[in-house]
Amino acid sequence: MCELTNQQAYDYYQEATMPSGKDYWLNFLQDRANRGVVGAQGFVDKIEFCEIK
Repeated sequence: MCELTNQQAYDYYQEATMPSGKDYWLNFLQDRANRGVVGAQGFVDKIEFCEIK
C-alpha cells in the first residue's frame, strides 16, 4: 500500500473545488495530527489560520 504524505493531502485540499472535498482533506490531516503523525499539525494550522475565512 502506498502511503499518502502530508504534502500530498494538502495539495489535494488545495485542488478541491467543492466544500465537501476541502472538508474531507482537512479532516484527513486533522486525524493524522491527532494520531501524532509528524508534520500534520503544521498543515492543519496553515489551512485553519490562512485559508478558512
